[in-house]
Amino acid sequence: MIELVLFGIGSTVVAEYEETCRRLGYRVAAGVRNRPGAVHLDDATPVVEREHVPAELLAIPCVCPLFGPANRRIAVGEALAAGFVFADALIDPTAIVASTSAFGRGTFVNAGSVIGASTRVAEHVVINRGASVGHHVTLAEFVSLGPSAVLGGHVVAEAGAMIGAGAVVLPKVRIGAEAVVGAGSVVVDDVPPRTTVVGNPARSRVTA
Repeated sequence: MIELVLFGIGSTVVAEYEETCRRLGYRVAAGVRNRPGAVHLDDATPVVEREHVPAELLAIPCVCPLFGPANRRIAVGEALAAGFVFADALIDPTAIVASTSAFGRGTFVNAGSVIGASTRVAEHVVINRGASVGHHVTLAEFVSLGPSAVLGGHVVAEAGAMIGAGAVVLPKVRIGAEAVVGAGSVVVDDVPPRTTVVGNPARSRVTA
């Protein structure tokens, strides 16, 4: 049986990772709490603290179940520092994934997503429930797509970009690094790095 460790368990999105593991027949060996506070694991899953990870867990690959790119990036650094290695992409069996697409380690594709042909997804990306990703799309490391987001063909999302629930990004648009596309927005033009866009059509609001 394939086992995984979930590193960073303070977000409720951890429940989605657990459901995907159940559908795949994987076992969640443990959850690692990297910050004080509540955890959102199934009650039967052991919880260990980041400072007290037993050596045997380090032999099991991990993923970081956090939706926000910045928090996920921090957790990935902590997991690497602790000695973990990252699992191959965790792809829900209900997702429809083109055979010509490729996925980096630590990436998560949630239930009901559709990934088009010749798409390239880097490491530690989150594609949430029911997202639709067109053909020839490039998603850089730590990108997050919210539930039911729609990306047209040839879209590029640079590192750490976040595209909210139900947003639509038209074909050939580039979303800059660490940019944020608000939920329900329709993006018709390129988005500069570290910029928030909202509305239909989406308009820019500088965030840094």
